[in-house]
Amino acid sequence: MASLTKRQGLLGKRLAAHLLKRASYNITPTRIAAFSTKTADQAVDELFITPALTEPKGPLNHEDGTTYWLTDGPYTPPSNGGTAGRSVLFWFYNEMMNDISIRHKLTMFFKSIFISANDADWRVFDNIRLFQHHALGNIKELSKQVSLDNRMLRYLNNNVNNKWNPNENYAREFLELFTILKGAQIGDGDYTNYTEADIQQAARVLTGFRDGVFTDKNPLTGLATGYADYSRHDTGNKQFSQTFNNKVIMGATSEADMDREFQEFLDMIFDKVETGRAFVRRLYLFFVSDNISTEVEQDVIEPLALQLWTDNYEIEGVLKKLLKSVHFYDEDDSDSTNEIIGGKIKSPLELYFSTITLFDADNMNGVNSDPLNYSSYAGRVTSNVLGLMGFPEYAISVEGYPGFFKSPSFSKSWVDTSTLPMRYKTGTALLAGSTIQSIYQNLPFKVDMVQYVKDNFSSPEYANLLIDQILEVTIPETPDNYRKNYFREKLLGGLTVINWMHEWQYYIATNDDAAVRVVLEDLFETLVGSPEFQTF
Repeated sequence: MASLTKRQGLLGKRLAAHLLKRASYNITPTRIAAFSTKTADQAVDELFITPALTEPKGPLNHEDGTTYWLTDGPYTPPSNGGTAGRSVLFWFYNEMMNDISIRHKLTMFFKSIFISANDADWRVFDNIRLFQHHALGNIKELSKQVSLDNRMLRYLNNNVNNKWNPNENYAREFLELFTILKGAQIGDGDYTNYTEADIQQAARVLTGFRDGVFTDKNPLTGLATGYADYSRHDTGNKQFSQTFNNKVIMGATSEADMDREFQEFLDMIFDKVETGRAFVRRLYLFFVSDNISTEVEQDVIEPLALQLWTDNYEIEGVLKKLLKSVHFYDEDDSDSTNEIIGGKIKSPLELYFSTITLFDADNMNGVNSDPLNYSSYAGRVTSNVLGLMGFPEYAISVEGYPGFFKSPSFSKSWVDTSTLPMRYKTGTALLAGSTIQSIYQNLPFKVDMVQYVKDNFSSPEYANLLIDQILEVTIPETPDNYRKNYFREKLLGGLTVINWMHEWQYYIATNDDAAVRVVLEDLFETLVGSPEFQTF
């Protein structure tokens, strides 16, 4: 029976690693060791404490290396918009890797639901900051603010939605993909959770909301936002279907009253428990498992959806309950190794960025330490690393990335005949400090396996102990003896355990790492390319 009962006792390294891999991009042997001495209650609570951003002002202007062009006034963007947009992406990558909380996992969760366009300018920055700001907060409020986000208004055409020519694009996706979801079709234009007529009425509610400029700021967040244009708004009453109890929303009588009308529409959508179920199912798919069985639907999804609805869509309580549960750690049945832990395939983001933090490969020391080059780095990462592994810079459609939420394959969608060879090259690229496609395209992410082993593991001269310690923090489950011997042979490189001890002691005495480096790098490539490492 799937159970949301809170897990008791200390996590230990296996479960600490599981929690950190699912709830953070910042995963190190030191953090795993620290979390291993905590209970699930303590560890999860700590993950919900959000530190200040590493670079709260965003990226420096790469053209002068001194001004924060997105936050220091007056607004003076770099002349090359594409380069500027990429610099924002590298700022985001840097924040992901340095964030010791759950904030950026939730930022990516919401970014993967509320898909919007590729605008390589300030709109990218404020779009990301919107999800950062609301990541641990209220889903209903986020849904409202993202509807007024400049990128979203432009992407799904609500900026041209007016009373003379209503545009249903955003209204349709808001219902079908972003909030309550479609449900099974039960009749002509009737999708269980809403009807085609409801889309038409929703589009009328949303008429007149237009994209703004950089200086149009939301007073609550300080972020750029769209605005209400009453002259373009349909002021008539909006009649919804029986699905929403024939709700009538009275037409706005002023620009300010457009907010009231929009809020009534949101309340109508979020008053349905099915909206809660839709978000909880996606939380489960993102953080726990690709498989929502009948048992999970009944014992996990349903009570969490009711809690989310009761909590007025505050996400923290629901997600904490899920991550603290015995179910999350696969301890609610007789076999704690067969379902959850290691049961998902890493997205390219997880594979690349968590490998960087796990093996201490980030040599940037802050994104603004190299302002003249970080936009180039971002372009290389997005096109020649993540893109090649199946994670393009922006989702190719409003449905988002299939690996997160799309049935029936879910995380298996990350792997196909073109992306799998690229994933296997991750280790080689990180040893070279390069992109996957070309060793000549350098990046500031480089693994030094000798220093890594020296810094993170006790008594590295003992080969058997070292392999146990490395596998404990890098792969989800302890392998059987056959697989453990396979990895140990990669470390030994034909040597005996005594030979290895002598080689390591020689390195410590002389600082000549040539012999140990060859085999440790071979072990790293083998480990990162292994099927076990591709899962989490």
